[in-house]
Amino acid sequence: MSERVSFLTHFFSKIANLNYAALGFTASSIEECNDETIQMVVAKNDIRKILNVIELSPYLRRISYHEKPFISTLRLTLSNGHHLNIHLINRFVRKGVCYINENEVLKTSILNSLNIKVAEPSYNFEYVWLIHCLNQRGVPENQSQFFAQYDRETRSKIFAHIRGRYFLELNTLDELFPFHRKFYKKITEKILRRKENKWFRQWMRKSLYVFYAAANTVRNNKLKVQFQPKGYAKALGTEEPIRLL
Repeated sequence: MSERVSFLTHFFSKIANLNYAALGFTASSIEECNDETIQMVVAKNDIRKILNVIELSPYLRRISYHEKPFISTLRLTLSNGHHLNIHLINRFVRKGVCYINENEVLKTSILNSLNIKVAEPSYNFEYVWLIHCLNQRGVPENQSQFFAQYDRETRSKIFAHIRGRYFLELNTLDELFPFHRKFYKKITEKILRRKENKWFRQWMRKSLYVFYAAANTVRNNKLKVQFQPKGYAKALGTEEPIRLL
């Protein structure tokens, strides 16, 4: 068993009782999970618990941790030297704009065949499609193929979900996989009209980014932990040994 498989197996088993949902997770087994980044939405009060699990994992050599207002990013160095990124999202905010309600995603999460909590298919599709569309890119082929494998009933539910939220003129879900500027314009207008995106709320969220950017500059931007058999060692680029939590 590879270090990556061992870590992911250990990681997901330890966070089984926490409130999270993996996003864009397409692998049918841990061995097939080759994504460079594991993305998940997490209840804010469970983020520290997940960090504790990562800190105590026996499969890591080093952790780089970077905190932003609505997302915590970790770059993990496994004991064999390979890398894995984990993004812990506590709010779906992009440039001060809230584009999905995280509570709805968490409340409707389901267990997949690997006993990993994942976003319900409609929200999983919405997240993957929306994040690429807002970045003016098409959905990657591996993810579009994953959604294409859904049965007719599931695809119909996703279709109704997207049509109901964005009022797009669609014939099939497949029309959303390539990037279309007409869809981009319509969904951005729709998102900006939502009450949670009133101008003063956007301003407050953007102000948080400025605050965190300044704070990260003062504290050397990244928190780093390096593991050794006898405890924590001074990590390169830091002045003293640092614990993650």
